[in-house]
Amino acid sequence: MILKQKLWPVFITAFLCMTFVNLEAQTKKLKDSTPEQRAKMLTEWMTSKLALTPKQVEQVSALNLQYARKNDPILQSNEGKLVKFKKLKVLQKEKSNALSQILDPGQYEKYQEIKDQMVQNIKNKRK
Repeated sequence: MILKQKLWPVFITAFLCMTFVNLEAQTKKLKDSTPEQRAKMLTEWMTSKLALTPKQVEQVSALNLQYARKNDPILQSNEGKLVKFKKLKVLQKEKSNALSQILDPGQYEKYQEIKDQMVQNIKNKRK
């Protein structure tokens, strides 16, 4: 029992280290990807989740690429996380407005629900 009590902090520390290494690897992978790769991944994800029509796929793909290119200088900058977050949030709001013109109301509502759920999951992981 005493041995288990002494090893518990070691296991927790090891788990946290593995989690942070994994998170850092994902962040580096995102940062090392091109805007075109990010736009393509996002378009494929949206196509499968929102059942986009071929015309919508074309429009969403162009929009995703446009905003991936706008986001890239922010992601690559050496600015603080809060500054980056604020700039990316403004661009995300613009993009959401543009998406509302491309998607039908049901698709847009589903998009908002999924986006809100992802934000909530990130918040929960940070706690």
